[in-house]
Amino acid sequence: MPVRRAVVADAGELARLRQLSLTCPAVPWTRPRAVPDGPWVEECQEAIAAMLRDQDTAAAFVVAAEPGRMAASAMGLLLPRLPGPDSGKPFNGDISTVATDPEFRRRGYARAVVTALMDWMTVSGCKRISLASSPEGEPLYTSLGFAYDDPRMSWRVR
Repeated sequence: MPVRRAVVADAGELARLRQLSLTCPAVPWTRPRAVPDGPWVEECQEAIAAMLRDQDTAAAFVVAAEPGRMAASAMGLLLPRLPGPDSGKPFNGDISTVATDPEFRRRGYARAVVTALMDWMTVSGCKRISLASSPEGEPLYTSLGFAYDDPRMSWRVR
């Protein structure tokens, strides 16, 4: 299957796939939910386009189903990090969205785009790559070597 790096013209399809990915529960105790359309979808498309313009610290990889329609995508960012005793590498990788159109699932497309993104991140100077997984995606990420090892906390503005 041909995997390619996404370009700015793919931003609309990447936003559509992101919207689809948000219907999957991020944790086992939540239920799948419908994700409404709204201004956020256009804002997401614009943010993805901006992300894709910065080819040094952001990338997305896609499998096209047909011209103008994506079957699967994986998007990620290189996050600057300070050197530490375990690594002088300049970045950590963050995979922010992996999505496969339901019509194209179970064909290895998610594995292909995630592997391409991981390769790009590693070549770019990452030692560590993280992501948040839905229960549905966990077997894939485990098979690629991901493990739960980060007891990070987060805070959100209310």
